[in-house]
Amino acid sequence: MAYTAYYLSPDRRLAGDVDDSHIRSILESESGVLWVDFTEPDDGDRDLLLNIFGFHPLTVDAVLDQAPQTVRVEDFGRYVFINAQSVDYTLDEDVLQTADLTIFIGSNYVVTAHDVYMPSVDAIRRLVEVDGRPMMKGSVFFAYSHFQALLQAVTPALDRMSDRADAIEDRILAHPDESALTAVMTLKRSSLSLSRALVPQREILSRLGRREFDLIGEGADLYFRDLFEYLVRVQAANDVIRERADTSLATYLSAVSNRQNEIMKVLSIVATIFMPLGLIAGIFGMNFEYMPGTEFRWGYHIIWAVTLVALGLMLWMLWLKRWIVGGSRVFRSGRLGRFVPTDIDPHRLTNYVGRAATRTMRWRVR
Repeated sequence: MAYTAYYLSPDRRLAGDVDDSHIRSILESESGVLWVDFTEPDDGDRDLLLNIFGFHPLTVDAVLDQAPQTVRVEDFGRYVFINAQSVDYTLDEDVLQTADLTIFIGSNYVVTAHDVYMPSVDAIRRLVEVDGRPMMKGSVFFAYSHFQALLQAVTPALDRMSDRADAIEDRILAHPDESALTAVMTLKRSSLSLSRALVPQREILSRLGRREFDLIGEGADLYFRDLFEYLVRVQAANDVIRERADTSLATYLSAVSNRQNEIMKVLSIVATIFMPLGLIAGIFGMNFEYMPGTEFRWGYHIIWAVTLVALGLMLWMLWLKRWIVGGSRVFRSGRLGRFVPTDIDPHRLTNYVGRAATRTMRWRVR
């Protein structure tokens, strides 16, 4: 059992030493705002979730199950159950992965649960520990702060993916190789993985913004609709990255085809150059006893002179026709290195998410 709990009383006093009995009394009083955050929940937390909070057994099983869950929102009357996803910054993977964040919204409480480190939750926790500001507008607005921070945490990874797309395009234009192809396919998979997490969450924010649930009162719906518009922009940026990856792949295939044509051109040039040389060697290599010039003292040297002159004439003719051009680089640039879209310093990431959430609170909390 590993959870942290904070309680903001009606007179705005923040308490951080909240135990099970205190949680029960807070829920019965229906006053203030309670936040309970579960990190890597296990069976030891089942009693608290089932008997004290009174959550449905299926939602509790979803919280305790470490397997990836479906992004969804469900109304249980007394509370709203939300399972959202964001970028998983704990994995050192080439392809971006996502992590679940479960949110329960009650009349005076918010319960969050996650199996891995979530920079959005860490950022909100730091803000709460300062003065409890994110909790001052009630449980619904506090849940909104979590959702906002969750989406803000996507931006750093998205920016790194955009920079990677720039590097891939430059590499393909300079020298397309297998490392560029691998980088393109990895970037496409990361973009698709992020899209699978973001698209369903648009439906969640749309439903929350339509005041479909009784707990989401007038005023809060405007913030969720604004967050929906932000998610649309994030998804559009991700779509642009995927389109750039598709364009880079088409450019790579075209560049490889052009390079193959250049190789065939070089082979054709070599064959053309050696055609007259082969003719001369073939004529004077015939095995006849009475061949003119075979007894001539300088015949061998004359044949070499004729061969070199023919070689020079062929090279000159090919140069006049622009078949032979200069500028080929002897040294090639290095291959594209390994790229991890979530390779971001956790401290800097948390600070970024916290600053983004603070900017919204300046005009939301009065």
